[in-house]
Amino acid sequence: MKNRWLILSYFGNIDAMAPSHHIDDRIPYLSKKNVCIHFITSPCGASLNKDLSHIRVPSIAPSGIRYEVRYFLRKKTSNRFWFKFWEIILLLPVYPFYFIEKIFLRLDTTWSWFISASVIATLHAIKNRPTILYSTGGPVSAHIAAMIASAITKIPYIAEFQDPLVHQYAAPGKFERHFIRQVERLIFKTANAVIFLTRQAATNARERNKYNARAVSIYAGATPRKRIMTYSRGDSFNIAHFGSLGGSRNLSCFLKAWAALLDEKLNMLGYLNLHLYGSDKKNLNRQREQFKYSETIHIHGKIKRSEAINLMGSVDVLLLIQNTDDVSFETIPSKVFEYLHTGRPILALVFRNPELQAILEEMGHIVVQADDEVAVRRGLETCIARWEQNKLRTSALESPYTVERAVDELMMVATEVTSS
Repeated sequence: MKNRWLILSYFGNIDAMAPSHHIDDRIPYLSKKNVCIHFITSPCGASLNKDLSHIRVPSIAPSGIRYEVRYFLRKKTSNRFWFKFWEIILLLPVYPFYFIEKIFLRLDTTWSWFISASVIATLHAIKNRPTILYSTGGPVSAHIAAMIASAITKIPYIAEFQDPLVHQYAAPGKFERHFIRQVERLIFKTANAVIFLTRQAATNARERNKYNARAVSIYAGATPRKRIMTYSRGDSFNIAHFGSLGGSRNLSCFLKAWAALLDEKLNMLGYLNLHLYGSDKKNLNRQREQFKYSETIHIHGKIKRSEAINLMGSVDVLLLIQNTDDVSFETIPSKVFEYLHTGRPILALVFRNPELQAILEEMGHIVVQADDEVAVRRGLETCIARWEQNKLRTSALESPYTVERAVDELMMVATEVTSS
């Protein structure tokens, strides 16, 4: 029997978006293992190459339509006037229904995608009889669609949570939190396997749900890439953060430590540099203006993923900052695995996460608590001292956390599911 997978993910083939990278990186490895892939996503991402079956399905609720239209307009224009102009023209008929929806149904804007996606997935599954249904990604709508299609077609399904479903920032409202909890229980009750990206997330979910679904953890990993730019020590110390900053993942504690270090050692002012890639320039510019040593901060804005990965290998130290909230206990940022493949030293601000701390320390990196200013400063001083002694060379130690390894583990789960 041919190994055919129907994959459902709201985000797909979108540059600079972690939920998209997760599945996009896996597709080539799945194809190498002779998996015939059929892919269902939202219309936000571009179409995949012609060798793969890729169906882009729109949402049907006003909030989903608004999100997808605005996403399309952001890709087409950077001019705010024309963005607002076309937004009003295209969405004017939708807005009355959008406001009614928000009054009576306060859910994530992508919630309604499960309705259209489940219809398409079911029809596709009836026609093509895939071996397995595999839902992955941030929005819960993909998992609901897979659950419905599986219930109708009796084809087994695997649900993979890139972030734990039950946590505060994913469901800020009381109604939405209740909705998410019920969905998680249903998935545990009906899925043939549930995959988490950390061991702690799998453990916590098992404790919340007493059903018999097989809950396993598979680290996301990253693809080792050949770097065009290689590291060479320069005349100044450069530490760089790649990825978005916002909410409790911010520069607050790091900048306090950075300022305290410079207050005491002003002679360093001329050669210490913090580079920021991938975040919104507007918010960071405001933060830089309020910082007393603003000349040490360099904001580069959003860049292509391939360019970011290339640049990672050229800096002295990579800066990792984790959210300081409850979900950080059971998550590992996908950026970690990309950092590890560069071989560059990492200064990691980790928030009470022994699992992530163990991974980083095992690979020889510096880990400090994300909310401990004194510890962050000590970590910085260690990095700078090693730079001064020319001891920040690229490590020859290869990271074992690859996408290929993750796909191998995923294939083992799928084999067990389909053979049981």
